[in-house]
Amino acid sequence: MKHWRVCSVYIVEAISMDRKEEKLIHYLEQLPQTTVPSDFSFRVMDRIETKQQRGYWLVNFKKLAIVSLSLVFLTLVFFTDLPLFPQFNISGLSGYRRVELKFYALSENPKTVAVAGDFSDWNTLQMEKKDGNSWVITLKVKPGKYQYSFVIDGEEWIPDPDSYRRIEDGFGGVNSVLVVNGG
Repeated sequence: MKHWRVCSVYIVEAISMDRKEEKLIHYLEQLPQTTVPSDFSFRVMDRIETKQQRGYWLVNFKKLAIVSLSLVFLTLVFFTDLPLFPQFNISGLSGYRRVELKFYALSENPKTVAVAGDFSDWNTLQMEKKDGNSWVITLKVKPGKYQYSFVIDGEEWIPDPDSYRRIEDGFGGVNSVLVVNGG
């Protein structure tokens, strides 16, 4: 009996598949019929071949143009007085900018405060004492990125406490980083 039940389930599934197939066939028969001309594949292949020939000449033209321009450039460089790398004068970006650095001594009262950095070839520049424990210096620097530190009483080198941009100095300490924009 168990065998018969398995067979009956199989027969029911086969009947339902036949109905689905019949519906699909009926739907496909309702679609509009189109006919393909007999020379269709020849026309497609002819178009592909024509496009390939046009592309071949275009690629060769581009190669010829690049080689010709390269030869003209090399001839101008080697047989004339034209410089290899022309120098541009960008006066707006190469001018100096005024930068004011401030140092505030919170707990100690230093006698002198100086600043040293890339902008001074690491020579100390004395800062002017303002009111109380504040020190100020105005620098004229070109646009760029500079490392610097404050020098307290000529001995203690410390990074700018107000600057978040810092970098290792290569001697176990840290320098501050000053970025001067060119615009």
